[in-house]
Amino acid sequence: MKHVLTRSAALAAFVLPLFLTMSVTAQASAVCDRLNARLANLPKIIASNASARDYTTAISRQNLVLRKARNDRRRLGCSSGSIIIIGGPNAEACDSIETTIEQMESDLDTLKARRQHMVSGGDNDVNRRRIVAALDVNRCFEEQEAVINASTSEPEIHRNILSDIPKAGETFSMLRGSADVADLDIPSIGGNGTLRTLCVRTCDGAFFPISSNATPADFQRDGAACERRCPGAETELYYHALTTEETDQMVSARTGQPYTDLPTAFAYRTRDLRQAGQCGCKPATVTGSGVDQPVTARQSLPADGASIIAVTAPAAKQKSVAIVEDRPYNPGDAKVRVVGPTFLPPQESAIDLKHPTGPGYQQVQSN
Repeated sequence: MKHVLTRSAALAAFVLPLFLTMSVTAQASAVCDRLNARLANLPKIIASNASARDYTTAISRQNLVLRKARNDRRRLGCSSGSIIIIGGPNAEACDSIETTIEQMESDLDTLKARRQHMVSGGDNDVNRRRIVAALDVNRCFEEQEAVINASTSEPEIHRNILSDIPKAGETFSMLRGSADVADLDIPSIGGNGTLRTLCVRTCDGAFFPISSNATPADFQRDGAACERRCPGAETELYYHALTTEETDQMVSARTGQPYTDLPTAFAYRTRDLRQAGQCGCKPATVTGSGVDQPVTARQSLPADGASIIAVTAPAAKQKSVAIVEDRPYNPGDAKVRVVGPTFLPPQESAIDLKHPTGPGYQQVQSN
C-alpha cells in the first residue's frame, strides 16, 4: 500500500507542473489573441492630401517670415547665438524682434506637430504603439515566429509533371534540372522601383523631376544627372514614394531630411518676378584670368604641342561702292502732275509790302 502511494505521489508531482505550464500557456495565448484582435480593430485613418498640403504651405510661409525676421535682427546688430550684445543702440528694437522670433518659432513647431499628428493618425497611432508593446511583453511575437518556423521547416513537395515524362533518346538538361539557374545569363529588368527622384535647387527651393520608378541604387546616377541639368547652382537630390506620397512630402536622398525643413522650401513662389533673379541654373563657363567667359569651340592642338594658338579672323572683303553725285535741284524741272483748277495766283504776282520784288512802282493796296 505504501508503495502504491509513493508511485501516486511521484505521478502527481510530474503531472502537476505539466498542467500548470499548459494553463499558463493557454492564458498567454488568450492574452495574445485579445491583443491581436484589438490591434486589428483599430480604425485606419487616411489623412487628406489637401489638408497636409495646406499645413505644408503654412509651414513654408512661416519659414519665410521667420527668415526675414532673423535677417532684420542681424541687420540691427542684435544678439544672435553665441554673440551677445548688451546695451546696444537698438536694445529696445532687439528685444521686440527677439520676442517676435520666439513666437514665430513656437508657431512653426505647432504647425509641424499638427501636420505630423494628421499624417500619423493621431491617437490611434499611440494606441497602436501601446498594443504592440504589450504584444512584445507577452512574447506573442515569439509564438507567431514559432508557428511560421514550424510551417516552413518541412516545405511541401509538389509533384513535378516533367518527372513523369518517359525518357527519350534526346536529353533535355534544362527540363531535368541538371543546369544551375545561377549559371544562366538572365538580363535584369530595370525600372521596377517605387520611388520618384527630383532635383532641388537649394537657393530658392525650385525643383524638377529626374526619373520615376527609381530605387535607392539609382540615387548616385540621378544625383549626377541633377548636377548636369542645373550647372552653376547648388543642387540636391530628393525622392518620394511614387504612388502614396505627394511632391511636398519628398525627403533628401543624402540626409533624409524632409523638403519642408529646407529654409528655402517653396521660396521660388514668392520671388518678385519684376526683378532679376540671383538664383538659377547657369550655362557652363570657363574661367580665364579671373573672368568667366562663355565656352567656345575647342581648337585642335598642333603636332608640336604648342600651348598658345593664335586664331585670326578672316579679313572681311571690302565691297567697292560707287559714289553717287548729288544733282542740283531745279523746281522748274519737277515732273509733277497737277489735277484740278488752280485757285491761287502764281508766286511771281504776289506782292510783299515789306520786301517789294523790284525797284519800280508799287500799286497802293486798299483796305
